[in-house]
Amino acid sequence: MIDKNTLKVQVLKLAAKEWDVSAIEARYKRLIAQGIPEKRIDRAKVIAQKVGVLDRIQRHAEEYEYLSHS
Repeated sequence: MIDKNTLKVQVLKLAAKEWDVSAIEARYKRLIAQGIPEKRIDRAKVIAQKVGVLDRIQRHAEEYEYLSHS
């Protein structure tokens, strides 16, 4: 479980972030209109880029959460 101080730092960082709202909205609208794209995943490539993939997933989750509250 994440400790309280780490969580507090992350919340402050997100609160101060400059969000590219137009890009987030465009990606969100495309997702709603077209759904989640179906694609074949190269397992070895994903594993090799695991950190980058997880960072991108986290960033998109934060952006969609921001959009849902703004």
